[in-house]
Amino acid sequence: MKRFLICLAFLAVLLGGCSSVLMNAEYSSLLDRATAYSQGIAAKASAGDLDSPQMVKALNQQANLWQKFKDARDGRAAQ
Repeated sequence: MKRFLICLAFLAVLLGGCSSVLMNAEYSSLLDRATAYSQGIAAKASAGDLDSPQMVKALNQQANLWQKFKDARDGRAAQ
């Protein structure tokens, strides 16, 4: 019975942690800006308003934004 309760408590903690993503205000703002930027770049690229160097620059900037989220998840200091 004791093992069952421990397993049940462990399962509750695991499932409780999977319900949403929590982030501080800095990363929440960064995510909002990254989303808006990506949507704007995608619209311009779809309309043919970007040349190849501009698209490369935009993709590099987006990759850098995603790296910041990975670094935060992995406990690395912001660069």
